[in-house]
Amino acid sequence: MTETVRRARVKVLLHGAYRGFADGARDVTLEATTLREALEALVQAHPSLKERMRDEHGRLRRHLSLFVNEEDSRFLGGEDTKLSDGDIVHVIPALSGG
Repeated sequence: MTETVRRARVKVLLHGAYRGFADGARDVTLEATTLREALEALVQAHPSLKERMRDEHGRLRRHLSLFVNEEDSRFLGGEDTKLSDGDIVHVIPALSGG
């Protein structure tokens, strides 16, 4: 008997320039069990985000900050962070300028 994995329904909020790479979308609702799955689903929905989020080796870009609700994902387990129904994932590019 195969166990069915229940995915959480989460909202991904796109901040800054990332909205432009997602056809102007402010948020995307999707289902995922981990932050990694949420990011993969986000890229499937908006392929132009892929190269902005990951480098040529598949690693998250350093200028990208990810939060689950109000917590920095780096302190929650990174991409392996478990997601629950109603969680809000923030995808925030670093600001630069002078």
